Amino acid sequence: MSKNSIEKTLGDTKFKIIDLSHPLDLDLEVYPGDPKLKREVFSDVVKTGYGHFVHTIGDHMPRPHGDAPNHQNPELKHLGIDHWGMEYCFNNAVLIDLSSEDEAQEFDGIKYLVEVKKEHLEKFNERLSQVEAVVIRTGYDRWLEENKPHTPENISYINKEAAEFIASFDNVNVVGVDSLTIDPVGKHDAHWILTKDKFVVESLVNLDQIPLEHRMNFDLQTSPFRIKGATGAPVVAHAFVKVD
Repeated sequence: MSKNSIEKTLGDTKFKIIDLSHPLDLDLEVYPGDPKLKREVFSDVVKTGYGHFVHTIGDHMPRPHGDAPNHQNPELKHLGIDHWGMEYCFNNAVLIDLSSEDEAQEFDGIKYLVEVKKEHLEKFNERLSQVEAVVIRTGYDRWLEENKPHTPENISYINKEAAEFIASFDNVNVVGVDSLTIDPVGKHDAHWILTKDKFVVESLVNLDQIPLEHRMNFDLQTSPFRIKGATGAPVVAHAFVKVD
């Protein structure tokens, strides 16, 4: 069993539970120009008998993190991360793995799909009409897991037509991706389209650990740290896969 997963019986059902997050660390690579994690000692355990650190993090640094409606929608600046209620925390999900698509490119030994297009998603139309959460894997999770520095032009994203296609499913509450962002450099189309009424969770990792036979049907936890008014926040993300 991986250190990122555990088998646990909840009620009468046995699950494989997979942690979809990456530990926060002082050397964690961030989107170029964004603030890195800072740590200050408030109380030294040797000197005072109790240890207490103060951590300074950006809204969109943790892996994963969730976007609030006010992140890139000026008309929704009153809706922070606390807008997302419990219906966005626990949902039946599908994982769409695009990491082996023909258009995938290799960068520094890691192959992933840069642009997610509508045609990549259309074949999942029926399943998308049934679930409450969709997770899109481009292969960029491997880049995150290896903590490589980011080149904005090479970061995976969802194009406008693909975002509109996802938005057409009213049943979908949560859109998860393994990228730092859902938009290409200099654009906001996917954020404008999706974050108004769907909880976008970015920088998911360990997605390859969701078994192939369960990727069309598993349960997803995406619980944000509800900081009132924040444009984003860390998310507790787990995949719950039923074990036969």
